[in-house]
Amino acid sequence: MKSIPITTVLQTERLQLRSISLSDIDLVWSISRIPGFNDGMAWEPPETKEELVTIAEKNLINWKDGKAFSFTIEIAETNLPMGRITIRRVDKDKPDIWNIGFWIHPDHWRLGYATEAAQAVINFGFNDLAASKITTAHAIWNTPSKKVIEKLGFQFMGINPCGFMKEGKSVPEYEYVIEIKKPGKTL
Repeated sequence: MKSIPITTVLQTERLQLRSISLSDIDLVWSISRIPGFNDGMAWEPPETKEELVTIAEKNLINWKDGKAFSFTIEIAETNLPMGRITIRRVDKDKPDIWNIGFWIHPDHWRLGYATEAAQAVINFGFNDLAASKITTAHAIWNTPSKKVIEKLGFQFMGINPCGFMKEGKSVPEYEYVIEIKKPGKTL
């Protein structure tokens, strides 16, 4: 895989997706303070803003190592950050299989931003990361994420009853995949 510069910006009609930075800590902190927001995600709300510095630094290292690419989602017209989306390699031995996860601040829900940002990252995955498959998942009760995922063309794979752990309990997830259709062999 070719090296992806940290300065990479993905543009859509209304959004720009740029690598995360320490300037995003206030956004992540504020979103993690909304009661219940993190319930459908594997990450717990941080106890302090300092924890977010460590996480951001790890995300930037993962970018440089080609393991994961975390983007801050901004409204292009105003540069207002309002979400995050990450595409990460699933397995180092399978470099063509990636996974995406995303969130949008509730002030910007139901405006199509998640779908628009995810489509840009899916294109980035297939075109720049040479992905053959991209997977995603959501907590089974997360209907808004389900709608976005299905709108993007992901195909349902099944239920993972142990999707991720939250407060010592398994959170079941629906799992999905989208893949490049390779032409069949002809005889």
